[in-house]
Amino acid sequence: MRLTEKEQQARKMVCLPLDGLATMEDVRARVEELSPVVGLFKIGKETYTRFGPEAVKVVQGYGANVFLDLKYHDIPNTVKGAADAASQLGVYMFNVHASGGLEMMQAAAEGARNGAEKYGVKIPKITAVTVLTSIDREILNFQLRIPGRVEEQVLIYAQLANQAGLDGIVCSAADLHAIRDKLPNEFMYVTPGIQGPNTPAGADQKRVFTPGNAVQDGSSILVIGRAITGPKTSEERVRAGYEVLEDMAKHL
Repeated sequence: MRLTEKEQQARKMVCLPLDGLATMEDVRARVEELSPVVGLFKIGKETYTRFGPEAVKVVQGYGANVFLDLKYHDIPNTVKGAADAASQLGVYMFNVHASGGLEMMQAAAEGARNGAEKYGVKIPKITAVTVLTSIDREILNFQLRIPGRVEEQVLIYAQLANQAGLDGIVCSAADLHAIRDKLPNEFMYVTPGIQGPNTPAGADQKRVFTPGNAVQDGSSILVIGRAITGPKTSEERVRAGYEVLEDMAKHL
């Protein structure tokens, strides 16, 4: 598959979750199948619990980068140790929950720096999870008892993450318009809940955007799962991935 320059740029911004895979052979097959249209693979709680660090090594074996999506959220010293371990794995990026507070996020940054120096690897990017894309204002206000609009809470968490020295946040693309001008230009925005141009996002995602809309509004990395992996055949999945790149390229 021959990609244009802008489509190649878009490919580096697409992050595919490796979820719902029963064996390591399934993981290998998924990475091999979709690496032509995906530049970053996300290893989350399900896959890491099932396969451990081997899953990270498999992705790296194909020359692809890993987003370790374990959402660390614990006392600062524990998170510091986890960040050191993530660095040892050589992942491109990992994340923490911003709700863990400033000291916890600072400890994550310190652990990542120490680990990178110790193991002779690049310091991984660290992003802070703000408000999950499955949470809307009703859930935020009446279940979690956090007042205000979702984007207001996202901004609070984002500014805290920036103060802690992290590289960016995980948030809905729908929140970007309200926060980007209040944060540094180089700040990263990882946005889940992306539907394809012709395929839907997951039913549990309440705040979704198309790839092109997300890029236009400032997304740095787009987490796109079921919109690409939903089709039944390999050819259809690759086609869905390519349509994502086409949609993004229009706005790059």
